[in-house]
Amino acid sequence: MANICKKCMAEVKSNHNGVACELCNKWYHAKCVGITAETYKFLKSCCVEASTDNGALGNGGVMWFCQDCMGTASQMIKNISAVQKRQDDMEAELKQTTKRMNSIDMELKENKREVEAKINDNKQEIKELQREILDINAKLQMVQEDVTSSNGDVKWSDIVSQAVETKFETVSADINMVEKTIEETRIKAQEIRDKEDRRNNIILYKVPEAQPGSYEAVIKHDSDFFLDMCDKVFGLDIAREDVKRVYRIGRRGPGARPLLIQLSSGMLKNNIMETTFKLQKVEEFKQIVITHDMTKMEREQCKSLVTEAKEREAQDASGEFIYRVRGPPGAMKIVKLKKRASQM
Repeated sequence: MANICKKCMAEVKSNHNGVACELCNKWYHAKCVGITAETYKFLKSCCVEASTDNGALGNGGVMWFCQDCMGTASQMIKNISAVQKRQDDMEAELKQTTKRMNSIDMELKENKREVEAKINDNKQEIKELQREILDINAKLQMVQEDVTSSNGDVKWSDIVSQAVETKFETVSADINMVEKTIEETRIKAQEIRDKEDRRNNIILYKVPEAQPGSYEAVIKHDSDFFLDMCDKVFGLDIAREDVKRVYRIGRRGPGARPLLIQLSSGMLKNNIMETTFKLQKVEEFKQIVITHDMTKMEREQCKSLVTEAKEREAQDASGEFIYRVRGPPGAMKIVKLKKRASQM
């Protein structure tokens, strides 16, 4: 079937300078679409080199689109680039997660081995104590028989009972220590799981709430607010599918409830948390406060550090410094900062 130029509707013959659109596959005369002879020669050389390299007809990395397809093609290329970047980010995040999970797994296995070793040691010690008690009982029985024959008032059963009781108290203390170690390991494992569940979460405070309505409408209102803030404040092009969960914490009341946002990756979260200072530069969002989603243990640590920071600031006689808690959950510390002129 002959190839027809979509512009002039004449046939594009083999001896003509013709080009085909990479998207719609329609043919055009080069002159009909404003391609100069020099440009056409370059396009043709790319195709020849690509065909030589891989043994099949190729474009050599150079693509041509007709005017009708140019807008669609440009958007497709942008989308492909965005998808590729997101895939690279997800692969990097997956590697970090795998590394982190392997570390957690090794730590839990090591804790398990330590606990099992302590349990086995205590079991062995209990068996040895039981053998010692049996041996002591036998010897004391013999002594009691000898003494009874000369003094019936001595109650060796009390002595035996006291000795046995002392031994069992020692064993009980060891067992309690093992149980305490097991409980500490359980709490530590739970804390690790809780941290992992919250790893990609942030919490926004003072975000206006939508009027009571359908679940979908409320979620859309909060999602739109967050995406709008990311665009205007942080300059981040976050897609709606990057927001995995949107949730208001607590019961509805007179004030706006905290808004929990779960993101698709830790990289997106870090991009936001590292630039929260930009909120103060945009009037529409300057009242918003963004924090990490911390575990109970992390919140208690943060609260303790905040109290200590206030005490240090109150004790600073110079009045030239402020004390603040900085750093991610699990690595928070108190930093000493010079007051700005407006704070003096």
